[in-house]
Amino acid sequence: MSLISKDFRSNQHQSHQKGYVRLRWALLVIVFAGIGAVVANTNNVNDAANETGLIANSSTARISTAMLSTELHTKTAPAFKSVTTSADDLARESFTLSLPELQAQQKIIDEANRLSSKKWREFTVKSGDNLARLFKRASIKAQQLDELMKSGDEVKTLTRIFPKDTIRVLSDDNGKLQALRYDIDQKSYLMVEREQGVLVAKTYNHEIETRHTHASGTIDSSLSHAAEKAGISQNIFMELANIFGWDIDFALDIRKGDSFTVLYEELFRNGEKISDGKILAADFINDGKIYRTVRYTNPQTNSSEYYTPDGKSMRKAFIRSPVHFSRISSGFNLKRKHPILLNKRPHRGVDYAAKSGTPIYAAGDGKVIFKGKKGGYGKVMILQHGTKYTTLYAHLKTYNRKLKKGSKVKQGQTIAYVGKTGLATGPHLHYEFRVNGTHRNPLTVKLPISSPVPPRYMADFELSTTPLFSQLDLLVRSQQVAMADNI
Repeated sequence: MSLISKDFRSNQHQSHQKGYVRLRWALLVIVFAGIGAVVANTNNVNDAANETGLIANSSTARISTAMLSTELHTKTAPAFKSVTTSADDLARESFTLSLPELQAQQKIIDEANRLSSKKWREFTVKSGDNLARLFKRASIKAQQLDELMKSGDEVKTLTRIFPKDTIRVLSDDNGKLQALRYDIDQKSYLMVEREQGVLVAKTYNHEIETRHTHASGTIDSSLSHAAEKAGISQNIFMELANIFGWDIDFALDIRKGDSFTVLYEELFRNGEKISDGKILAADFINDGKIYRTVRYTNPQTNSSEYYTPDGKSMRKAFIRSPVHFSRISSGFNLKRKHPILLNKRPHRGVDYAAKSGTPIYAAGDGKVIFKGKKGGYGKVMILQHGTKYTTLYAHLKTYNRKLKKGSKVKQGQTIAYVGKTGLATGPHLHYEFRVNGTHRNPLTVKLPISSPVPPRYMADFELSTTPLFSQLDLLVRSQQVAMADNI
């Protein structure tokens, strides 16, 4: 009814519609008079009210409007829920505050609850510091440390604090610990709160925002220089080399004019970048040959690996070079003259020159079948990989102490360190690769590949990776145009 009345008032000033308005009011009066009569008879209202149609009409209109308003409100108004912030949420939010903000918040809380004042202090861990020293500087009683260490398994992380770590503590005038805040790492933090008089420790994950970015580069002198020029961090640069390292020897195969494009993640906390994430897709052109990869997560195992566009694994069963080396001092040569014995003796492996103590990695998954000295080889380790392959590592300085004969190793695991034991003119790794007992050239032997994307997941693989490859294509074309413009 209120809508009808509003419409009437808005039109009564329009003179050209007066006839229409009078007719409308007449109909309304008749309708309200009828309603008024029914209401009057039902409720035994006195005759005076019946004699005054306008009064009945006005009264009924107000009743109907109120009822309509109530009905509309009941049907359309959303149900409001009380919003409350738990003490736990407040504590988590306080972690993002600066020290002055945290102190101001604590003052408000103490005054509102008529509590004795407490004060936050912030300490930066120095070399040689431990929690006991920090508590002493904060004037917190020594017995409070014992209570803290009993507040849960989460506080064990406080036994491994490092220089430049920041710890915040809240205590009262009596030296009683009330709360503690500690950034465990860039992604998680520890909070200790006093709940009902007892310290309770909990760990949480920071809210991390993941953003996608990209970079491209062309090699003029070295890959590391090109990566630096492209603005790529050392972590992304090393990961890029590891992914393509199965097919490209970055010590020997890199050529001037080679180029790369990489899509990767960046992780942010409170709007500030804290680290790089994973490489999502990448393209590497080496000596005119295009290598391309994409990261894909298996829906069943939830494990992620890098694959070619047709779903083959980038990861091979063996890494090509099991050590970071400066140069190859001697290649595979069955007619080589021995540098010490000065006689013709087959060299059935590859010698990688490297600094003494450089880590040596297992070329593939397997187990240790020999660890010890072997004539001119000096200290040696031999690994068995399935039934077909073995790898030998010689002239070692020392071994990984945890490994012994029969120990299982994973690809890329440190197994020993470069040395010059046995007949060696300088520190290097002598590496042999054998197939069914026959020596093969480690630099040219065709390496077996790992498992591809399972056939039942190929549709999901294509659906997930097509957008990444499309974006990669666009970036590569843009880079090629830029290179052409610079010619």
